[in-house]
Amino acid sequence: MYNSNEYESEAEFEAFLNSSKCMSVVNILTKHKIKLWEAPDFASDQNQEQLNDLLMKLSDESGLMEADLKQILIQLQRHSVKKLEENKKFQKDGSCVFRVKVIGSLNQNKIDKSVQVNISMTGTELKNFLIQNFQLDCDNLKIICNGKVIKDNHPLFTQDIKNHSTLMALCVYEKTIQNLKENRQDAKMIIDIKEAINLLTSESIEKDQLMSKRIKLQNQNGFTLKLSENDQSCLTMAMILHEKSKVLIKKKNYFKALILLAEADKEFLTCQDRSLIQNVDNYALLNLDIIWCYLNLESLNDLKNAEERLKVCEDGLKKCYGDDLSRLMSIKSDMVNKYTPIFVRLNMLKAILKYHRGRKNECKNFLDLAMNEMKKIMVDDDKVAQVMSMGFNNTEAKLALRATFNNVEAAVEQIFKKKQIQLETKLNEKRKALEEKYGRCVNLNQGVDPKILQDLIQFGYNESQAAKALIQSNNNFNLALDFLQVNEDRNEKEAVVSQLVSMGFDRELCTMCVKKLGNNLEKIVDYLNKKQSKLDTDFAFQLESDLPCCSNNVDTKKIEAQKLIDEVASELPEDDEAYLDFNIEDDLLFINKYYSLLDS
Repeated sequence: MYNSNEYESEAEFEAFLNSSKCMSVVNILTKHKIKLWEAPDFASDQNQEQLNDLLMKLSDESGLMEADLKQILIQLQRHSVKKLEENKKFQKDGSCVFRVKVIGSLNQNKIDKSVQVNISMTGTELKNFLIQNFQLDCDNLKIICNGKVIKDNHPLFTQDIKNHSTLMALCVYEKTIQNLKENRQDAKMIIDIKEAINLLTSESIEKDQLMSKRIKLQNQNGFTLKLSENDQSCLTMAMILHEKSKVLIKKKNYFKALILLAEADKEFLTCQDRSLIQNVDNYALLNLDIIWCYLNLESLNDLKNAEERLKVCEDGLKKCYGDDLSRLMSIKSDMVNKYTPIFVRLNMLKAILKYHRGRKNECKNFLDLAMNEMKKIMVDDDKVAQVMSMGFNNTEAKLALRATFNNVEAAVEQIFKKKQIQLETKLNEKRKALEEKYGRCVNLNQGVDPKILQDLIQFGYNESQAAKALIQSNNNFNLALDFLQVNEDRNEKEAVVSQLVSMGFDRELCTMCVKKLGNNLEKIVDYLNKKQSKLDTDFAFQLESDLPCCSNNVDTKKIEAQKLIDEVASELPEDDEAYLDFNIEDDLLFINKYYSLLDS
């Protein structure tokens, strides 16, 4: 892939190919349809006349010295001829050349080399080959090509992997790194997330529990989407993986973020209802984040479908937000500028791709667009501090100031308004959920009032008791309280049963224990713990000798499920607009960098 006499590594040769001089020559060759692989050998003395003719033709247009132009043409021709030979070999027997970048190896510096393998290899065989060939000390590899994780048990030719693709491989440590806690955590991260999400979307976890953990599937109007079980599972998985990747992006851990993004991409594309990913902005923003990670890993040229992904992003945003944000204006007219950072990054990435394709005028146009949009969203640090002093967090302050163009009073008003809307939406959702669960009041065409329900719960009654009382009393607090007090003994028994069930005991067994032993919670727990393995004959006879005791396995599973749910949810943002809080200083660095490259 590179001339060893001229360049010591793939990275050096790539830097040569991406240099402004080389890209300028490539652009001219493409324009005049000059095919170097079909031309005579420029390095040979026998073809100096043809070379001189081409140099004269190109020197004026390229603005380069003849000596520089000659060296570039020779290197480009060698590169083209070598790729042509490798392509012929690929077509003949399936031998393909991959460029491999290995990240995370503890015993070596960053690896960036070419390997030759057969396209019929499975993902597992490729992993084993790379581990052995590069003498890696890891237990496993995660390999990504064009933003997708390579599957272990599938041949490479079935996974849309082409000859001369670039593979990015992350070393995974599961057993050998016992003394490095951080590496163990990183290696285990994806497995834990997958396991937690499987538990989240399984039937064993109640939907109310999901709602309480902020894992909601909503449209831009804030309404919960009704989905098939498969699509709910896929979208939940995809969105959580995407959210976790954003945490890593903020920490600038781009490679591990890219692994989660690739997994999320796979989950999005597994949805049966494809309109779900076409009509919401999540998938569009996922593609934007994938390209952003490649850019920060200095590997944008390795993402062969970068332009395709950027088009998917742009088309998705237009469909969601409307041309010139017209649809967004009709829904959230006072918040449109919050979304501007998305378009800053989109135009900036378009500019960079144009630059690397040698289209400098188009690059300049997109950089200007990005910079003009950037000026609209720069916020005053003093004003951010002023808004935060009123009890709001940094994200709330920045987003509100962007939306109101640095007007502190308007920003504070907008935050309060947003919180009020969120509260009303939450109440409406709770109202609807309660109606589905408990039905409507006896003489009213409405379900349980969630505010009154919460007041009753604060008196010590559980949700079920309080809801049933409100149904009977038509949402009258005093009547509901009287109803509950009249049925105090029965309710107390139900409360004891609920507490026992929350400890992991079987509901039917707990109900019968309460009937036999009364409402003494401590006494029942002590009895059940002593009799877990062997019930006494009298008690067993009364329970028809076949009642289950507390299942340690079920109890452990529930505890682990809850632990994993809490762990996953802990990093999910409570603010549904947190994804708009871009670190625009990073975008500004790239914009200025490519302005400088254009000037040079």
